[in-house]
Amino acid sequence: MTAVAWPIAVAAGQSVPSGGTGTLYVGTYARQVLVIDEATMKVKDTIKSQLGIPDISLSFDRKHLYLTDPGNEKVEIVDLATKKSSGVFTLSTDSTKVRMWGFSLDPKERFAILLVKAYQEHADRYEVRGPTLVRYDLATRRVTDTIPWPRGEEREGAQIVFSPDGKLMYFFTQDDVLIYDAVSLKEVDRWEISKTLFEEGLGRINFGLPYDVYEEPGFYTGLFRTNDPVNHRTQMGVARMDLVNRQLDFYSLGPSQAVSFRLSPDRKKAYGIHSEVGNYQFWTFDLDSRRVVGKTEFPGRPRMGLVVSSNGTQLYITTAGSTIDRYSTTDFKHLGQVNLGADMTNVVIVPAMRP
Repeated sequence: MTAVAWPIAVAAGQSVPSGGTGTLYVGTYARQVLVIDEATMKVKDTIKSQLGIPDISLSFDRKHLYLTDPGNEKVEIVDLATKKSSGVFTLSTDSTKVRMWGFSLDPKERFAILLVKAYQEHADRYEVRGPTLVRYDLATRRVTDTIPWPRGEEREGAQIVFSPDGKLMYFFTQDDVLIYDAVSLKEVDRWEISKTLFEEGLGRINFGLPYDVYEEPGFYTGLFRTNDPVNHRTQMGVARMDLVNRQLDFYSLGPSQAVSFRLSPDRKKAYGIHSEVGNYQFWTFDLDSRRVVGKTEFPGRPRMGLVVSSNGTQLYITTAGSTIDRYSTTDFKHLGQVNLGADMTNVVIVPAMRP
């Protein structure tokens, strides 16, 4: 059965302005991706998932969706122009489950760097091998290389991103950024970020390299958190990283709080959600003045995702559940609710054109 976006519930005589002319792609527990026209908030198409319940991410050029299954064993690639799948790939076999705990996609989609663990079943136990970093060729659909861990030290996680042209691969370690040639996988340079940018006594900055559809290629903007070793408290701020020029600009906002962070299309503001039972707030970050300019309470729900509309005038509250709530970024007034008829996994927005 195809999920349907029901009309938005608003007061009689009122209409809801458009949040933009982009497209929303919604992964659902109905084992399909809903394609929603942002201007009308109506489902205009569906994409059947071959791997079951899909979690979705977007390619660098915004031409493909990458779907992953809940067990992180399978990946499906969907062409957005045709809504057609090019098939599912997995590294698992009948006796061994291989779970992909990390997936870093080359901007040119030649290959992906995977962080994998293998779980082999024996009569009396499971044998776990890994974590291992491998390069997976997307054209031939096979593993071509195993990448040695820096200093031979295995890690449960790996932060790896690429330069916009796909020529370099940046591997973030505890102290430095190792720079590899993306083809040869040889280390060609190193950015000693801990020595050049962090003040003595500031403590290690925890920065997650967040992806945002409104970000400039090669830049990463988001919240960082760092421990103050003198006062023994965690501070929070905003960091903007320019990988190509090896620059990091950051500033503190005060004591750390649990809040999300999403850029506006013009990158002059950002919005977040502070979520705790009985205390749900929209936060507004003014990135030009480098401060939080507003905290507005609203009737939230226990788990929430946040998407900024493609024209920057609305906030979409997604997941968990089957409804999308729309709020104005001007006064945070509730504009209405869209019922999708199926619970969501996650949502990505594709603007009509790159801002």
